Amino acid sequence: MENNEGKAKRGKGRLIFWLILFIVFIIIAAACVGIWAYHIVLRHTMNELYNDARVILNDAPDVNMGTSDASDDLPVTPLPDDENKGEETDAKPMVSIDFEMLKATSADVYAWIEIPGTPVAFPIVQHPTNNNYYLRKAINGSYDITGCIYTQNYNSKDFSDKNTVIYGHYMDDGTKFGSLLSYMDHEFFEAHRRIDVYTENEWFTYEVFAAIPFNTRHILKSYKTVIDPHEAFLKDVYSSADARSIIDEDVKVDPETDRIITLSTCLKTDTRRYLVLAKLVKSQLCE
Repeated sequence: MENNEGKAKRGKGRLIFWLILFIVFIIIAAACVGIWAYHIVLRHTMNELYNDARVILNDAPDVNMGTSDASDDLPVTPLPDDENKGEETDAKPMVSIDFEMLKATSADVYAWIEIPGTPVAFPIVQHPTNNNYYLRKAINGSYDITGCIYTQNYNSKDFSDKNTVIYGHYMDDGTKFGSLLSYMDHEFFEAHRRIDVYTENEWFTYEVFAAIPFNTRHILKSYKTVIDPHEAFLKDVYSSADARSIIDEDVKVDPETDRIITLSTCLKTDTRRYLVLAKLVKSQLCE
């Protein structure tokens, strides 16, 4: 029969166990709150930086508000003659980007992407040597699970390549490239056909012509061994279409002469990628 001393020791042992468990729980909870607060502060800091660096022109809609029909009054610029590409026109950019401010935070910032009527309004970065650096980094180098909008060094930074692939995480709250999956909806697709990309010297306007689920192959590396990589990629795009895909076949893309951008994000429902492809229809020098 257990004596009183044994019962006391066992009771004390249980008390110590629950006390340790409670302390561990408090430490874990404090760490979780700290991480949450860190990301909230970081996101607020980055959003303030982006808003300060971006000035709306010509009464253009504030795309950060994410109004779904904001681009209805912003039709895609008609395809110009080849000889007019790169020349200044009477058209004015929607926004002015203070690249000097952004580059003071990161020298890797080289462009800005904007999809009118969506939350997509972010700088584009490219690390010179580490192609996955911005997968989990903010532009100031701080750890950020949401990463950045970025390209890899397989692409030049002047958008002269046949295909510039721009990566961004899918986020459930619609940030980064979280709104891209909305292109599965025909009404959204038609209302958001325009993508603007700004560099310090040029303003590029693209017309969205396809939005599709795609395999996980590395687009820029895996087609290097074929004779016509751009043509091969476009063929795979059209052949990969399924019920979730939208392709405007009236938009003709010439693999020999046309330049495109490919926005790539996670496909929430499976392991494949989701791509939004847009053809360059106008480029002009910034004033």
